[in-house]
Amino acid sequence: MTERINNKADDFDKLYSLMDILRSECPWDREQTLLSLRQHTLEEVHEVIEAVDLAAHKRDWLPLKAELGDLLFQIAFYAHIAEEANAFNFTDVIQTLVAKMIYRHPHLFKDAKPRDVEQQWEQLKEAEHPDRHSLMDGIPPLPALKYAQKQQQRATRVGFDWQQTADVMVKMREEMDELEHEIDTQADMSRIEDEFGDVLFTLANLARKLNLDAELCLMSTNRKFAKRFRGMEQAAAASSMTLDQMDLDEQEVLYQKVKSAQAMKNQGDQ
Repeated sequence: MTERINNKADDFDKLYSLMDILRSECPWDREQTLLSLRQHTLEEVHEVIEAVDLAAHKRDWLPLKAELGDLLFQIAFYAHIAEEANAFNFTDVIQTLVAKMIYRHPHLFKDAKPRDVEQQWEQLKEAEHPDRHSLMDGIPPLPALKYAQKQQQRATRVGFDWQQTADVMVKMREEMDELEHEIDTQADMSRIEDEFGDVLFTLANLARKLNLDAELCLMSTNRKFAKRFRGMEQAAAASSMTLDQMDLDEQEVLYQKVKSAQAMKNQGDQ
């Protein structure tokens, strides 16, 4: 049965044939819609990011190969649904992408004079959407920290930005003081939420000034915490205990031991 795919001339045809078969013969694939695929696509994107970290930091490339394939499958799936609706197909997606990249790189394909490539990219990108009336228009629905940094990047185009990182640090301390005041005075939850959001927004801005991606930083810390917590669970089990049998001070001692042990192991692996 696999010859229906493997006998195709090239990999593009194999993927196209695979989608055809899945959509016509697999009950689960057949019932999927543009909307139902969204959650799976989001998961695949995050798995690609995880795999990128493995490739970059541990030179483990195999997970990235697999996860890129899963993400490509999502793209092919959307394109196939669009083709069923007579909207466009996978080839159209590729052609649109190639044309867009050529347009956005005039310094490579149109004998334009080299200039600030990033600024040029943004200007050409904006020119594609003349209907936008605000710099805040057209930002994709990203996770909140990433969205905040995109907003802040847009604002810098008109000079609305702190000049120095130290200025952001001062603002961050101000926001922390305001949050602490609302907590200490037992303010309404809406006030606390508002001030907490201001703290996060300022932290995202600080990350931007440091050329960091706040979303990726938090994802990295999430992974680090999970690894340490699992280490705590394993260490407790080795002593015939569980974490809920320990008080907070004992848990903190165990956490610091696991943290130190993992730090030493990481140094040894480098």
